[in-house]
Amino acid sequence: MSAIFKEKIVPKLKLASLVPSEVKAILHILELMDATDTDAYKKAKKNSDSENTIVSFTENVAQNIYFHPKVYGDEKEGLELIASWLPLLKKGFFPDEKSANKLVEFLTFSLSYLQTDAVSEDLKTQIFQVLKMLVQSESEASLPIASFLIDRIFDIRDVLSADFLIQFCIRYQILNETYSVVHSDKTITKFPFKIDNAFIQHFFDNDWRKFITKFHHILPVGRIYVTSAYDLMLPWFTTDLAAYYYNNLEVIFEAHKAIKERLIFGDTKSLELLNLKTSEGFYPLIAALGPKLLWDAGDTLLFNNRDKNIPQEQLDVCYLRFIDWLIADGGSNFHSEAFKDYGKLIFTENTAEALPLQCIPFWFDKCHPQSGIKNQTETYNIIFSDLLIEERQGKLPVMRFDHKDFQMTGEFLIKNVFQTKDNLKGFLHGFTKESIKNPLNQFLVRTFYDAREQLFNLYNAEQQEILQLYLLEMAYSTRDVRDDIRKQNLPLITKTLITLCVEPGNYSRVNEIGALKSIDACVAKICNTFTGGHYINEARPLELNIIQAWFNYLGDFYYSSRQEAVWVSDLLTTQGVRTATYFNNREDDTSYFLDKAINRIITFHRKCKIKTSENVTFAEISKEIEVYLTDFLSELKKDKLIVNTTKFLSDYSQSTIADFNNQTELVTAIEAFYNIHFKGETITETPTAVDNSQTITFKMEVTEINQKYVDAVLHNLEHYSENGSCDTELLQPLDEKIEEFKVWLLDDETGMQVRMGQALYMTLLDTNLAPGTAQETYGNLCRSLFIHLVKDTQMAPSYGMGLQAMAKSGAYSDHLTTALLQVVDDLNA
Repeated sequence: MSAIFKEKIVPKLKLASLVPSEVKAILHILELMDATDTDAYKKAKKNSDSENTIVSFTENVAQNIYFHPKVYGDEKEGLELIASWLPLLKKGFFPDEKSANKLVEFLTFSLSYLQTDAVSEDLKTQIFQVLKMLVQSESEASLPIASFLIDRIFDIRDVLSADFLIQFCIRYQILNETYSVVHSDKTITKFPFKIDNAFIQHFFDNDWRKFITKFHHILPVGRIYVTSAYDLMLPWFTTDLAAYYYNNLEVIFEAHKAIKERLIFGDTKSLELLNLKTSEGFYPLIAALGPKLLWDAGDTLLFNNRDKNIPQEQLDVCYLRFIDWLIADGGSNFHSEAFKDYGKLIFTENTAEALPLQCIPFWFDKCHPQSGIKNQTETYNIIFSDLLIEERQGKLPVMRFDHKDFQMTGEFLIKNVFQTKDNLKGFLHGFTKESIKNPLNQFLVRTFYDAREQLFNLYNAEQQEILQLYLLEMAYSTRDVRDDIRKQNLPLITKTLITLCVEPGNYSRVNEIGALKSIDACVAKICNTFTGGHYINEARPLELNIIQAWFNYLGDFYYSSRQEAVWVSDLLTTQGVRTATYFNNREDDTSYFLDKAINRIITFHRKCKIKTSENVTFAEISKEIEVYLTDFLSELKKDKLIVNTTKFLSDYSQSTIADFNNQTELVTAIEAFYNIHFKGETITETPTAVDNSQTITFKMEVTEINQKYVDAVLHNLEHYSENGSCDTELLQPLDEKIEEFKVWLLDDETGMQVRMGQALYMTLLDTNLAPGTAQETYGNLCRSLFIHLVKDTQMAPSYGMGLQAMAKSGAYSDHLTTALLQVVDDLNA
């Protein structure tokens, strides 16, 4: 039995004022308290009819047991008295309202003492066990005790007492179940500890604003790393609380301030409140960051701590405010701890699909080559490269725009974001100076690639040319970047250029695009297909210059062992009849051109036949040449070839090198031409300017550049491999008088400069004239003449790219490769 109960309570029992049923209750209580040896028990026992009387624990009985103000006058005795109630409470004997209110009055007075070391831990434990039982009881004591605890917990004027109660309430889970309200008709209703209208009515005078104000005041209060009022109230959060916030924007801003203080100064999480949601699934505290026009660092912190499952449409405006925060004050927030610790995460912990499309102009503004700040540029480029470029196979991402998922398109970006319609050159100027290594250029490449078919509507012809030059510059720059960047971007660049370069006739550009395959094999197929599509396009009229180009590229095809100008294979096997038809329909004399073309074709056929045993590739080329000759000569009118050409064809067809034994159709076609000139009556024909069957040499001193000398030089260059005459002495005067020759060419109208350039170009690719060979001197002269004649002409870029492609094909020795690359450097110098 508790001594304090026996000494202070039992003697004061007023049994005379009690009815038998109440006396019966006193007897039961004394038995529970082990006070059967007292006079009060004996007296009550004597006056009680225990068999026929029921137990009635009335308000009168409750006050006899619990209402003892004088005992509360001594704090220690008062606490011991409260602790002694445990056996009674366990049996359901609870204080009445008057006794409960007196208890609250005492607890309020003695709370400071209760916290001291003068009160043992055992006694404190018993006190809070009593309070828990009272709060959770279905009695008049429940609401007053619960109100006391909640009121003191929310009273930040006495932080120590509030924290003391908080810790014990959390430890014994006093306020996380239910409390009871006794109505005027004595009916009882149980309520859960949840923040709803009933809770506000019972503990905050039915005033939501009063509760919210106290709630916000207490949020930042508490010891670091120790549970606080927030932890106590966390189970109380409801959709009703969320709804109140939803309808009161200013209240949300107050909550933001309180939560920031918790997070920043208390280092205490409060994400449950921040991510509170209504029954409809709306997150008012997060969504309210959107209407908040001027963010501070704390708002960035809050947004970073949002629930990652919040519907995207509630976050769209928040992302825009975040970007505004990064732009504000000249971008100074970039240097803040908030951006370092939280801002980066807002980007990097998301995908592009969660971000607003406005991130793109923000990125380009902050990282522009001409205006970007280095440390910002590096950071933002890393962030947005990962989000918008990496692992997208050239596709533009889906982003958020106008509160919807939006598949970005190149056309939309060009028209609405970059707005380059009127100043494409100025827009691209800063980017052109950067290589494809710059992520902004990589994104632009994807933009133009995505808009390929629309580029003709977006830009005029002049702007398309500017764009092509930009893309070519980006393509060249892929030579100096990582392999993955090159393989990701070079195909996109090439395909965009191919789309833009559709007009016929611009073969310099066609060659430039076709030469991109020398940068990386990943574009070899599309480059070859594109080049062939321009040079062999049966939908376009055939022209003499195209045919001339065909046979120029035959050399590239041969010397690279079918690795360069691969479309020549299709040319040889499909274009013979078409070529013949073209010449048949011409009324002018094309015999000179045909003579040179056939000589060139036969030259490479001879080379292939000689080397057939070395490489099966040459056998394949020779067969394809035979297909072309058969188709061409079978359809060509017999009056189109001159005597010398016919004689040349006939002699070669009968040679052992040609080996036309199984080419019956081809031999028949050649014989038909031969019979026209050499069977029956002798036909007199005007000889050509230069007789190809003769070897012309000059032993005299060349005092001036004239037609006869130039013809001799050209003849030697075109036929040295056939007659074995690498006449260095013939070429030397031209090299010495090169400036005089260039002046002479100004008055020439026969296309001599083009013919000379093409002839010299072929000598550069001849392995027999390479450095270290017997004919090195002749080869050196040819290279010197080529550079002097071609440099600064319109053909220089095309020749340069062709030579570079050949050098990198791997078909040549190191000495010749080096020589070819040196020619390219000299042309570009």
